[in-house]
Amino acid sequence: MKRVVLFLPLFATVIGLGMVSCGSDAPTVLSPVKRAPSPTSIAVWLKSSSSINWLPRQVSGRYDGASALDNIRQAAAGQAAKRSAYGTAPGGYVRLDPRMLRAMQSMAKEGYTFRVTSMAGASHSRTSRHYAGLAFDIDKINGRKVGHGNPHWRKFLARCRAMGATETLGPGDKGHSTHIHAAWPR
Repeated sequence: MKRVVLFLPLFATVIGLGMVSCGSDAPTVLSPVKRAPSPTSIAVWLKSSSSINWLPRQVSGRYDGASALDNIRQAAAGQAAKRSAYGTAPGGYVRLDPRMLRAMQSMAKEGYTFRVTSMAGASHSRTSRHYAGLAFDIDKINGRKVGHGNPHWRKFLARCRAMGATETLGPGDKGHSTHIHAAWPR
């Protein structure tokens, strides 16, 4: 029992010295933990950004409620994006991947202007990452059509790779002479 009695004053002295030695009587206020923006809030930002234009139909001219504009509206409303149901497209719905949405937001904030022609909709290859909500296509960057004459598309794709895209295609790649394709891993 004597050990406890002797120990308590010693413990109080150490604690007291520790508090005094910190040099401030003011309590430390910690900042609240910042959470990553939700995919819905990112989609709301993207939909209203003046840097991004959203194609309101499929590149083929078809309107099926799964255009790039439809997809971003659906995501901004907290809904899954509609997939097309023609050609190789499987139909149904899919959530747009937040990594892809954040990359699009970053590109717009970095000063790029661009037109998105496809996300989850349209008909692509059977195993396309578009159908998993992991890819987007763009046909205009900084007011110019994508092609060998556009000086921006290579840097745009390089930035997408830096933000995690593992499938980046553009002019010179089969089927991508007029647009770029960026997709994130499954």
